[in-house]
Amino acid sequence: MILSHPVCKYFNYCLNWKENFLSYGGLTIYADEKVANLVQNFSVSGDFISQKRNGTGNVNDTIVVKLGNHAGSKKFTLQRINHQVFKEPEKLMDNYSRVTQHIQSKGKHKSLSLIPSKCGKTYFKDEHENFWRMMPYIDDVSCYEVAEKSLHAYEAAKAFGDFQVSLSDLPGDPLNLTIPDFHNTSLRFFDYEKSKSYNFQNRKDETSDLDNFILQREHLCTAIETDKLPVRIVHNDTKLNNVLLDQTTGEGVSVIDLDTVMPGCVLHDFGDLVRTICNTSDESEKDLSKVNFDTEFFKSLTNGYLDATQNMLEQNEVEGLAISPLVITFELGVRFLTDYLNGDNYFKIRYPGQNLDRARVQFKLLKSMEDSGDLMQDVIRKEWESRKQFKPR
Repeated sequence: MILSHPVCKYFNYCLNWKENFLSYGGLTIYADEKVANLVQNFSVSGDFISQKRNGTGNVNDTIVVKLGNHAGSKKFTLQRINHQVFKEPEKLMDNYSRVTQHIQSKGKHKSLSLIPSKCGKTYFKDEHENFWRMMPYIDDVSCYEVAEKSLHAYEAAKAFGDFQVSLSDLPGDPLNLTIPDFHNTSLRFFDYEKSKSYNFQNRKDETSDLDNFILQREHLCTAIETDKLPVRIVHNDTKLNNVLLDQTTGEGVSVIDLDTVMPGCVLHDFGDLVRTICNTSDESEKDLSKVNFDTEFFKSLTNGYLDATQNMLEQNEVEGLAISPLVITFELGVRFLTDYLNGDNYFKIRYPGQNLDRARVQFKLLKSMEDSGDLMQDVIRKEWESRKQFKPR
């Protein structure tokens, strides 16, 4: 049922009584009764007290749930896995379980851990085929959309580097590919070319400047030669807001949002770290004069990442670190613009045109990175050389 509203041309309100949720501007708000019933399917005790939407993720729905009994209250994280994006949730959750258990086995007790369903599975599937998982909530941490100081850059990069190193000895078969070709930049470019033909609501008419920008940088599609690099377990979505930092010390506590953890290339992780941490603005900033590449944060980030990974990385991986932020920034800008031309079907939006704003931010950041290319090369070369003498042979 579609509800009429005076600003319906800007927002789509859709109330679905059967599923007990309200969809507003791309966000889904679940009724208390719906959340309370979901929680009962997991191996937790306590009565439902409250729920609150958490995070700004573009794909999944995350809810902080508070339960209580005579001994007090406790918070948990409840997440709905977007099975339109992740086509095989069972395989995703197999990865999630293996990764979290392995990291926990190394004494990282503040890292993520799964609460099993009462059926003994790592997830619960509701009557509408939605997949849900539940985890203990991690207290006394902060999650930033934009880095506020160099310490944030250093600690976030170190946390993601530690994450890669911790999983370098994961036993058993390779992890499942949760999204095949996730960082296949050439394929993203091809999808963009198709979207220009689809051209939802003639949106291409307002993006000709971005099209020229993209075509001039097509060479970035093949700048990372993954077939010549080691295959490692990587996060694949190393945004700043996917690492939790201790509220008191600022140290990295836990890497989160593990849906895209799978075999891949470390350059994609490093590049995405730089893309998010070294951007001086928000991802949807409308004033592009505020979008620039922060070189001081880049230096801190490089130090943190190499401090964690110096004994794991190979020379050819290090040689590709400087180009990787340009590739990933280009790739995501293309993806945002593709989604805009296709009618905003993949990324959640909170207002019309947000994906176009996102694309413009990425391309402005990419231009700023290009202007700092020599500095990036120099920083990485200097920091790697200073550590190479201590690397075990």
